[in-house]
Amino acid sequence: MSVPGEKDDRPLYERFGLRIARRGYDRDQVEAYLTRLLAGAPPVGVAGFDLVRRGYERGRVDEVIARLHREAGPGDQS
Repeated sequence: MSVPGEKDDRPLYERFGLRIARRGYDRDQVEAYLTRLLAGAPPVGVAGFDLVRRGYERGRVDEVIARLHREAGPGDQS
């Protein structure tokens, strides 16, 4: 776990415990979304990802995104 305020250089899948599922969210799309969210530029609207073979486990991705939105505080999260 990283220290608050310290840059975490681990890959996103490792940093957030994202696992590969037989069918899951497209990994490139998820990582692009998380990168924008962490940079302080959350994408507008609801997150939507293609379902693909060997993608990230859907439930875990949903948990991570919900947590990051909560931690970002109030604002437009529609």
